[in-house]
Amino acid sequence: MTIHWRALTPDDLGVVAELAQAAVTADGGLVSTASPAFLERRYTADGVTAIGAFETEQLIAVGSVRTVGQTAVAVGLVHPEQRARGIGGELLDRLIAEARPLPGALRVETEALSAEAHQLFASRGLRQTFAEDVLYRSLREPFKGEPLPGELTVEAWTADNQDAFFEAYQASFADRPGFPNWTAQQWIDWTVDDEFLPASSLLARDADGAPAGFVTCAEGFLIQVGVVPQWRQRRLGRALAVAGLERMREASPDGEVFLDVNVDNPASAGLFAGLGFATVARRARYEEAA
Repeated sequence: MTIHWRALTPDDLGVVAELAQAAVTADGGLVSTASPAFLERRYTADGVTAIGAFETEQLIAVGSVRTVGQTAVAVGLVHPEQRARGIGGELLDRLIAEARPLPGALRVETEALSAEAHQLFASRGLRQTFAEDVLYRSLREPFKGEPLPGELTVEAWTADNQDAFFEAYQASFADRPGFPNWTAQQWIDWTVDDEFLPASSLLARDADGAPAGFVTCAEGFLIQVGVVPQWRQRRLGRALAVAGLERMREASPDGEVFLDVNVDNPASAGLFAGLGFATVARRARYEEAA
């Protein structure tokens, strides 16, 4: 049968969602990557160029290119039943060609990396520059309690203390490779959206009121947990994670929770494995070799 390619429009969002759901079911990963809000940002938002491959009116592959800062970012999906036919390679070549006229570097992102995808990216001169594992756990079972150090106090997120949360974030992650060095407003805007859970997002302070660590949560997702250097090695990260997750579980006892852990952060991976999380996918970014 003949495959034909065409530009996508907002009217195609429904079939894009069907393809994305099939990919999440087959590959694992974040269920939010098949949500309308996520797909709109990737495939139908202003400034996005999206293309689809159709076979007898069925969408079998989709991809897009958008500009993020000074980078042209490409993403794509091939329906699980249509793989190993060369469609992924043709899709990637079309996206690279679409990105060529745009200023800045090219980046390709995937929400569920496979060995085959890695080989495909490498064959086009792309190298992996970032990867993080997606972890999952049901909220039906309680988390094993972990007490906070006695001299600390904990408070939930409010408009009055969000700058203190940012202070904890900066101190916790400034020594990590690739730290973005955002302003407070940039980080707050990145953290807070319609699914943000302020009641499950907690800040620990020491006896002098200085931030010692934090955890931020959204519906079905643990966003970040961090501990400032002087409070590390005291199980504070685990205690904050458990406290935030337990608040999520109390609000949604039949729910589930996902989180991301950078592949170069084995300490966090071990922490969440100890809390019953399992790895279900790997997200990754690829860029052209310099």
